[in-house]
Amino acid sequence: MREADAFQTESAALEAPGDFLSELLAVSEACVLRLRGGNVRELPLCYGLWRVLAPLSGELRIAAGESSLPLRAGQAVAVCGTDELSLLCAGDCALALLSLRGLAAERVFAACREQGGLYFERGGAAVERTLRAMLSRRGPLPAREASELAYGVLMALYGTGTAGPDGSRTMPPVVEAALGIIRRDYAFLEGIAELASRLEVSQEYLTRCFCRYTGVTPGKYLNRVRVENAKLLLRQGRHSIQFVSDACGFANANYFARVFRRSVGVNPREYARQMTAPAAPDGRDESLYVL
Repeated sequence: MREADAFQTESAALEAPGDFLSELLAVSEACVLRLRGGNVRELPLCYGLWRVLAPLSGELRIAAGESSLPLRAGQAVAVCGTDELSLLCAGDCALALLSLRGLAAERVFAACREQGGLYFERGGAAVERTLRAMLSRRGPLPAREASELAYGVLMALYGTGTAGPDGSRTMPPVVEAALGIIRRDYAFLEGIAELASRLEVSQEYLTRCFCRYTGVTPGKYLNRVRVENAKLLLRQGRHSIQFVSDACGFANANYFARVFRRSVGVNPREYARQMTAPAAPDGRDESLYVL
């Protein structure tokens, strides 16, 4: 896989639903996401689109805005909003994803939220069963059949939601602020000591809180964000390894190469080659920067 198996996708082929089903209940996406442990991925959220997620194997933590929730196989959660959804997994994880829109989804999930919440302790089985049925079809799945299957999921989840396994989804403000600074200033942060100083807390306190709510240390999360942005630059094929290292905030190109290899499975030069990118424009031998 081009992304070194970090984010594989197995998707069902879906017919376009048309105006009527789009307004009533439509499936815009049905897939299995296979994430390698130690990776952080972002899924976009938008108004009117419901993301239903259910781990098929492994465990992960999802975070959107000020909410954070751990998920394991057999459980499910429904999310809608305008923020990005972060998927944070310590080990390898397979995640079922259904993206639904329409009046039926709005009404059912609104009722679930009023009756208890949008976390479903035993909802994963219904999501998995429906997704498997969609993936088993040869050729595009008719929009009407997809909507019928989605309605079955809604009825299975209806009335069974709660506020979460621990009764709370809210991240401490210090963790939320740390995530925001890392995502915005990853290229300029000198380290976690600087991050703690900017937040006016001790490094030990920050690390303890961050680990509890994300499952990783702030240093590891910072490197993950830097690696993800390095991938984007490497895929462009216009930059040397040294440039990418500097642009993403690594101390030097050799350290960048080590971190990148541990995360992706190949060194930066090999990753760029797999992406069919041309050689760096300055003509330097990028292997000089790889240990």
